[in-house]
Amino acid sequence: MDRLPYAEVTEPGYAERAAATFQAARPAPGTLLLTGPCPRCGTVIQVPVVDGVYKTTGRFRVGGRREPAPSERLEPLICTCEEEHPGRPAGRAGCGAYWLLRITVDAP
Repeated sequence: MDRLPYAEVTEPGYAERAAATFQAARPAPGTLLLTGPCPRCGTVIQVPVVDGVYKTTGRFRVGGRREPAPSERLEPLICTCEEEHPGRPAGRAGCGAYWLLRITVDAP
């Protein structure tokens, strides 16, 4: 079987296919786990998306209030599959595909 060669590439259809096929789960507060087939190579991948990388306390909030999270955001995603793709640089994963996925954030 011929393997899809590694190529750092995107297409408008990647985001559309991912939006239609990826499933979302909340394994922990502030974390979204996206699971679905890469829109380029078709391998099922899991991509964790976090709301932030640290937690702040009230003294760091502007005016003592926490700003509301946006209800929608664009999240950059890349294929992270472990399948073999000819030409993939050493130390990398995936087929090279990347796209922006529009994520709607549920209100807490």
